[in-house]
Amino acid sequence: MRIGVWRIAGNGASHEIGWSMIAYMACAKKIIGLLAAIVLTGCATTFDQDGAIAIAPYHVDSSGRIVIEASINGIGPFDFAVDTGATISAVFHDLRDELALDNDPNESVVIRGVLSSKSVPLLIIRSLGVGNEVWLDPRIALLPDTTTADDGFDGILGNDFLRRYAVGFSTRDQVIRLYPPDLTSRRSYKGWASVPLELYAVDEGVAPLYFFEVAINGKKLTALFDLGAGLNVINWPAARRFGIEPGNFRRNDSIEGVFDSAPVNARLNAKLVTTNNITWRNERFIIADVEVFAKLNRDDYPAAILGAGLFTQRDFVIDFLRNRLLVRVEMDELDSHDTERGRTD
Repeated sequence: MRIGVWRIAGNGASHEIGWSMIAYMACAKKIIGLLAAIVLTGCATTFDQDGAIAIAPYHVDSSGRIVIEASINGIGPFDFAVDTGATISAVFHDLRDELALDNDPNESVVIRGVLSSKSVPLLIIRSLGVGNEVWLDPRIALLPDTTTADDGFDGILGNDFLRRYAVGFSTRDQVIRLYPPDLTSRRSYKGWASVPLELYAVDEGVAPLYFFEVAINGKKLTALFDLGAGLNVINWPAARRFGIEPGNFRRNDSIEGVFDSAPVNARLNAKLVTTNNITWRNERFIIADVEVFAKLNRDDYPAAILGAGLFTQRDFVIDFLRNRLLVRVEMDELDSHDTERGRTD
């Protein structure tokens, strides 16, 4: 998990960037080729290849994060974590050294990470590719390899890349599909839960972060949608709503940031987590007032970070154009949610 606020300075300009620590529904007819791009606008074959402009296999790493293959300057593949908690994409030092990438002499970035801050350079990169899709002249940051937070991958795909598309995750096919944003926004999603996403613009001109409302054991709060996080987090204002106070716990666990680590002193085992007809049971949360809550003005009231582990067992679509998260749910889940909501709201 990588969380914080970045300040980019260069050529007299300064910008702040938020950072953090990624089904098949049948139509009456099968449609292939170019015709699909037209007909599928009213059809719920969300994960048919037709209409996707790029397809990439993914795997879930040991921490629960979603990792796909990407190329840098046409070289690869390399493993990149999908991170909706990052507004800028990045590579780590080992990959920079392997590809002999040059730093951009005109810009640098202060990464205000989950635990501390540090200035790092931007890199000069001609292209970043996923599947058949190529992003020319991307702005990519360089991150150190000083903690185990980067174990298992070489870089990060942030919202600056992801929100150029509608992003579909298929657990059946184990692939991510990138769609034109307007194609997915016009489709019908019967049997899917639609979760409104609230944009948080860390600064003008940069990719936003996304929040949604969630209930944990019946207590409502705002949560950061963070596929780059390998765990779930709540802050102490939220913990107090569950009767948990600091100072009463002693554990040997730790949380990894970009630059360093810190001990975790408390946990919450949530029996029920719900939002918009989606239900998770028996989910773990660590309790910590990490820097991101203050940077995103969430430190004085209950807030959470929901990591990738809550989403990797379901098909879902991030519809950036309409600011919504679409998650496939079963009919019995829809029915049971109404019952559970009556118990917990």
